[in-house]
Amino acid sequence: MKFWTHQRYYKLIAIIIFLICIFVVLISAGNLFDPVEDIYNLNRNWIISYNNKILPSDTLLNSGVGIVDEGDTVTLKTTLPDFDLEYPCGSLYTIHSIIDVYVANELVYSFGRNYYDSGKTVPHHANFFPLGRDYEGKELLIILRGTKKDSFSGLSPVIVSSRHNLFKANVLHLHHNIILGAFLITMGLTLMVLSPYMIIYHSNDFRLFFSGLISMLLGLYTYSYYCIVDLLCGNVYLNSICEYSSLYNIPTAILGYLSAVYNGKLKKLFKVLFSINLCMFFLVFITTVFGKVTISDYAPLLYVVAIIESTLSIFVISYDYIKGFKENKKHSITSDNAFAIGLICFVLLSLVDIIKYYLNKYVNGRGDAYSDINFFLAGSIILLASLLLSYLLHIIYNSNLESMQSRITSLAYTDPLTGLANRARCEQVMEMLSQEHSTYTIISMDLNKLKYVNDTLGHREGDRLLSGFATILSDCFIDANLVGRMGGDEFMIVLTEDRALNVTRRIHEFYSMINDWNRKEQSFQYSASYGYAYSHEVPSGLAQEVYMLADSRMYEMKKEHQQNRDKEVMRNA
Repeated sequence: MKFWTHQRYYKLIAIIIFLICIFVVLISAGNLFDPVEDIYNLNRNWIISYNNKILPSDTLLNSGVGIVDEGDTVTLKTTLPDFDLEYPCGSLYTIHSIIDVYVANELVYSFGRNYYDSGKTVPHHANFFPLGRDYEGKELLIILRGTKKDSFSGLSPVIVSSRHNLFKANVLHLHHNIILGAFLITMGLTLMVLSPYMIIYHSNDFRLFFSGLISMLLGLYTYSYYCIVDLLCGNVYLNSICEYSSLYNIPTAILGYLSAVYNGKLKKLFKVLFSINLCMFFLVFITTVFGKVTISDYAPLLYVVAIIESTLSIFVISYDYIKGFKENKKHSITSDNAFAIGLICFVLLSLVDIIKYYLNKYVNGRGDAYSDINFFLAGSIILLASLLLSYLLHIIYNSNLESMQSRITSLAYTDPLTGLANRARCEQVMEMLSQEHSTYTIISMDLNKLKYVNDTLGHREGDRLLSGFATILSDCFIDANLVGRMGGDEFMIVLTEDRALNVTRRIHEFYSMINDWNRKEQSFQYSASYGYAYSHEVPSGLAQEVYMLADSRMYEMKKEHQQNRDKEVMRNA
């Protein structure tokens, strides 16, 4: 039974449209939330020092703090004003740094030291620290220490409000990313759940699996980049694992999809690149767990490898498309180039975010804390849309191909005049019977006086005689394993197992049907000779020999018919 029918295509399209509509509605609904009140941004009136050297700026946004390396210290000091809050809480986003917060020289919060001391990468983290009840007029001291080379640059804003308001403000600020990430993860898991059917029943088709994996990794990276995993689960280390695991494996999943799409040399190339990426990820994992290298140290290498692989992939895909276009002279959107267009858009948009990141960190002084992945997210939506479109085109093409192959097979094994199995199909079935050694009966049928009708009434009436006789055979032996035309006026019926019993009764039913047809026929009369043989009558068990035995018995009956001149076929000649 075919899984993909035209009705299922329409259902799939409807589901995709429905999901996109829900996604758009949810994105729009985020703007309906009420803004959070009593949020204070402490950007000014700071004393900022870098390695015990006071900087001239008193604002965090334009602090002048450059690249902070391992061992470097940034100190922020200010006097807390009255926020009209009973239990205020401060918030500061940090990247690969240890943070200690003091209120009136009393340590109220610390993060990152345990990771650094154990040799692990200190994650980027949204820190929340209490300011106490009697905070007004007290000194707030924040000390940031770099934990690796190029830990961070610039300073994030310090936000003050109640803990509940800070959490709500954070969710509202990230609601687009939360909804988008949830959409990508849900879509990815759905596609991966559906993929085993395609792998098992459609010749190891891994397109759906890798489509789901790509979507899930894109959503997971979105969540971890914006610390949403940490926000929802309260586990900063899990957030860090999700971030780098998804980041490292997005190119690998894309290469896996490409290896599932293309054939020949391109398939081998993408398989090699896929294997290299897997080995690289395992190497990073092993050196991170058992060595002193932190996982974030491999990020520049990942960017370089990803850019090289993306450039190479786009080049070979474009070359293959141009070559195919020149050879076939056809310009159409296929499943392969639909994905290629989405991949090119994704790579280019992601490259924009990478350039923005390095500009913020090393050039304009704002700092990498102000970087975002908005272009990456736009590219993710385009890539996912291209994946779905590519897969939809693929299954439609395969369905048409299967339908065409089915029609070709039907033409190859069907007699065009009678609609019965032709000689090739009959011989194929006999070969199968010989291999299976099952119990069966073969009936050889011969339509009498076909030549006589052709010579006297013409070939059109002869064809009508043949097609009518084929209908009688099909109706009488409706449960037969095979009803075929061996050629000319010779026919063959195969009955297996229980159907092979009581052949004599079936022959009587056949002649009864012939009599019924003859009462209605005005031009000629149907008449047939038959012979049948059981499989157990032939020691070798070869179906061809069983058929020859049935055929010889049929010819004995045919001779009797020829000797009886009184049986006239023609009635109104």
